[in-house]
Amino acid sequence: MKPADVFLSGLGCWLPAAYPATEAVAAGLYDETVFAESGLRGVLVAGAESPPEMAVRAARTALDRSPGGAAAIGSVLHGSTFYQGPEMWSPSAYIMRELGISGAGSTEIRNGCNSMLTGVELAAGLLSYRSADRPDILLTTADNFNSPLFNRWDSGPMGVIAADAASSVVISPDAGFARVDAVVSRVYPEFEGMARGDEPLFPPTGSAGRRIDTVERAQQFNERVREIGGMSVADGIAKACSETALAAVDEAGIDAGELRWVLVPNGDEATTRNCMTDPLGLDVSRTQWEFGREIGHASSSDQFIALDRLLRTGRLDAGDHVLLFGGAPGWSAVAVILTITELPSWI
Repeated sequence: MKPADVFLSGLGCWLPAAYPATEAVAAGLYDETVFAESGLRGVLVAGAESPPEMAVRAARTALDRSPGGAAAIGSVLHGSTFYQGPEMWSPSAYIMRELGISGAGSTEIRNGCNSMLTGVELAAGLLSYRSADRPDILLTTADNFNSPLFNRWDSGPMGVIAADAASSVVISPDAGFARVDAVVSRVYPEFEGMARGDEPLFPPTGSAGRRIDTVERAQQFNERVREIGGMSVADGIAKACSETALAAVDEAGIDAGELRWVLVPNGDEATTRNCMTDPLGLDVSRTQWEFGREIGHASSSDQFIALDRLLRTGRLDAGDHVLLFGGAPGWSAVAVILTITELPSWI
């Protein structure tokens, strides 16, 4: 997709304090060998904060930074990976009520760690149906992985440790600090079983009181499926990631070498290189890996937390191209190319 007149006009994040990885090792929460190999230094831990409350905090900042504010919002898209609150309940409606947004539509996006980037894609399509008085779309996401059913310190491949955070973006049709130049999203269903393992489809894991073990599921899948399309599972996923990113670069009409920054899910350096920077012909220094190792993998907020930080620390200029990439077990891949149009007044 090469959208026309789609801009980011507001951006906000809410981050709790980071829990040092060394303390997690000392407490027996985090495997010492994995810690030594991953390079992880800390993980954001939110305590008892609920995800919708976290999302509201991030959204207030995004709306304050957007010229139209809450009055210009015609739709709210809320993305999530983990539990949001009571079952059979609408977190997006709660977020709207807390923000004082009425007369608008809303829906929840359940696309795992790609929920926010998927939201950008959906918003680009919804903008063509906007009303003149409510032209903007609010994207929110938040997750809190504190749960007896889930062990954040053993939640993914090397270096991928689940972190708590929230982020929010206002998508506008008229102007903003960044323009969306391309969006490419693809699903590779041959890897679907990687996130399922041997889990039964019914009853749901949480409702049955079973522990959610994403590492065990991936191991079960890898034991059954040694290769796909003549490649190992790891190589196949790396190819899926890189070809999606390269397709977005091509759609935007730029060369990979023109990318100022490549913002990817926070994980270990080797995965960042194999899945993204090496295929793009870029050095890992163009990613936010060094920063990401300080906070862990904050679900679908990673790329927007990094974008916010780059803006606030003066490492972006008008005209810079930025790739936002996300991959979620399933296997879903989304790549968004932004061009910074101006430095926002709030930095």
